[in-house]
Amino acid sequence: MKRIITIVLLSIATIGYAQDYNFKPKWNKGDERQITITQVEKEYEDGMLMADTTIYNEASLRVVEENKDSYTLEILFDNQALRAAIKLYDNLGEELKDYKDLKLIYSVDKENANSELLNWKEAQKFMNESFNQITNVLEDKAPDVAPFIDMVFMPLKEVFKSKENVEAYVETNIGYILTPFNQDFKVGETITKTEYQENPFNPSQEISATTLLTLASVNNESKTCIINQEVEIDLSEFIEMMKGMMLKMAESFGANDSISAEKSKEMDEFEINIENLQTIIFDYETTWVTKVIATGVVTGTDPEKGVKTKNEVISTTVLK
Repeated sequence: MKRIITIVLLSIATIGYAQDYNFKPKWNKGDERQITITQVEKEYEDGMLMADTTIYNEASLRVVEENKDSYTLEILFDNQALRAAIKLYDNLGEELKDYKDLKLIYSVDKENANSELLNWKEAQKFMNESFNQITNVLEDKAPDVAPFIDMVFMPLKEVFKSKENVEAYVETNIGYILTPFNQDFKVGETITKTEYQENPFNPSQEISATTLLTLASVNNESKTCIINQEVEIDLSEFIEMMKGMMLKMAESFGANDSISAEKSKEMDEFEINIENLQTIIFDYETTWVTKVIATGVVTGTDPEKGVKTKNEVISTTVLK
């Protein structure tokens, strides 16, 4: 169960009248948007670039229904299981065309922009069939790489085990579409929301995530505004849990006192920090987001290698 605390903090001093903005979705049945995503990932060790990868993804959305209370959105994503498997066998995309796109149907409330995934069961069935079909083709046409496919699928199989996991997965990809709505904005003010939820690795612990949402500017000529979003995650309890887990693993393998002491020293140096920033460009006349630049940075230490690590992902999403 999530407990949400909302506090409005003034990030600038305001004198006199400050205009309020509270955006609502004003879409029409038949509205369509094509989405292109360019993701650049860089990995560093002690400041040295170790890997540089660029990934392209596509998606689309369409308003398929509208009633007095809500909109129904149809969202098509590239099937990430198929994309991953194509790297092992090039012809897979041609043989499994029916599994190219994952379809998700969402209901979006007109007043508060709350959303609900309506076809969760169908999406789960589609992905399970996709996993099976891909595995069968690889076993037949590329038996040398087939043994690796379970490892490739493992994260996605976890995603599609529950409705909540699927919604969280989609949130990372298109959650920005709903970010501007149902907020009491003033230019330059920051809205702070803190969510507390169970640590999935230890239900007795909680992890907090604080979202800082700021309406940075409004351009009345172009009918657009810029919204900045930053997510701060408190990983202190998670880090302590990881340290304890690693030490227990060392002890379970019968490590002697000197090895245990060395492991303890290594884990004392274990650090991890996550930065998550988004710049959202929003057309308040059409009420569609048009562009998002998201930067995710994970920094930490690798106790075994004794190096500082940084993983940086910059995603540029364009909706037309």
